[in-house]
Amino acid sequence: MESSSFIERRQHLRYSVKLPIDLWQTPHVVQAGVVTDMTEVGLGFRSIHEFQISADLGIRVYLSRGESQFDSIEGTGRIIWRTPHREQDWKGYRYGMYILKMALYSRERLLKYIKMLEEEENSTGLKKSPHRS
Repeated sequence: MESSSFIERRQHLRYSVKLPIDLWQTPHVVQAGVVTDMTEVGLGFRSIHEFQISADLGIRVYLSRGESQFDSIEGTGRIIWRTPHREQDWKGYRYGMYILKMALYSRERLLKYIKMLEEEENSTGLKKSPHRS
């Protein structure tokens, strides 16, 4: 058996999503992106806008899905990594963000949304992403 030097440090399962996100350092300049995966404690997203690593940003993620009662969650997140990203005619950045603060109602919505994603994956028999955060 081969041993691996890779140690998994993630504690929360990541779920693939495609959700709009608004980001801002000041409320007067709101920039957009797309959340590509999420956990209880963080987000992966893409944007054409360049944010500095360790920047704290206001965030609003739009959770609406069909007839779900969810609409959006808001809080503050910190950029923890950034990589250039290119797809077909699109050029921008991929980011990892840790959620710093979130009002209780937003936290509850996020947890319910994550639970819904987990139930969807379990009911369709899809495998959970091996990625953890």
